[in-house]
Amino acid sequence: MIPNMKLYVVSIIAIFAALGIGIYIGFTLDANNFVAEQKEDIATKLEKQFDLLRAENESTRKDLEEMSRKNDEYKQLIGSTYEEIIQNRLEGQRVAIIETRNDYIYSGIKQILEIAGADTINLVIINDSILDEKALNTFYKSLQVSMPTNEIIPSTISCLTEFLIAGKNIDIVEKLLEDNYIDIVGTLDREIDYIIIAGGGLKEDKDRIALIDEVIITTARDMNMPSIGVEKLDVNHSYIPYYKNLKIPTVDNVDTVMGRISLVLAIEGRPGHYGVKSTAEDLFPDPKIPILERFGEK
Repeated sequence: MIPNMKLYVVSIIAIFAALGIGIYIGFTLDANNFVAEQKEDIATKLEKQFDLLRAENESTRKDLEEMSRKNDEYKQLIGSTYEEIIQNRLEGQRVAIIETRNDYIYSGIKQILEIAGADTINLVIINDSILDEKALNTFYKSLQVSMPTNEIIPSTISCLTEFLIAGKNIDIVEKLLEDNYIDIVGTLDREIDYIIIAGGGLKEDKDRIALIDEVIITTARDMNMPSIGVEKLDVNHSYIPYYKNLKIPTVDNVDTVMGRISLVLAIEGRPGHYGVKSTAEDLFPDPKIPILERFGEK
């Protein structure tokens, strides 16, 4: 009997062990199947998402291509017609251009003004050497001219501005030109009606702006001479915020077709802050608004 009981016990244990193993194997197989199904489901969903993204990207690419094509067409249209828009709007106006530093070249403005019928009297470039106080002291001693030492740079800029507007200080200006403190393209003996101040720098220099640009603007204002501040679209450091604070009109993209139109319309008598940078208040002047002549309506 005892051997038979042992056999029964062993048999029962073997049966339960087999059942346990079977259950474990079955559970494992079901789990593997579940994981596999989940993986397939996730893969299918991801594939659908990728297909959707590819379709959206393709649609966006086509939209961008269409926008770019239309933009090119608009540019071509404006580029081919802007001369007619600005032609003779500044007829008889005599303009001086002052580049307050030589980081960027603005000689192209002269051509724009000529199309508009204006007479560019001169282009003045202020060189870095004008910031050398010691050299300026020696300069004025050679001319036997008394100049306040602590304000020698702004006083020099003021002399230059007064010369451009009213022909004053010609001896000083001719000597500044001779000693390469400034460069002038154009005539020195004709009056002007408007000053274009071309700024923008490769680096920030608030002191230079205060010593040069601000002095030009305040001197011109004191002499009832209108001025406008301009710069190119891509400059490392913008001068437009300073010009705005000094209450003069501005154009921040004067090297573009829209900027050229804005410059001419602003000088014609539509002051404002034009361009595409954050400091701009309008893209370009509205030709329909009344033209202002100096401080009154035309």
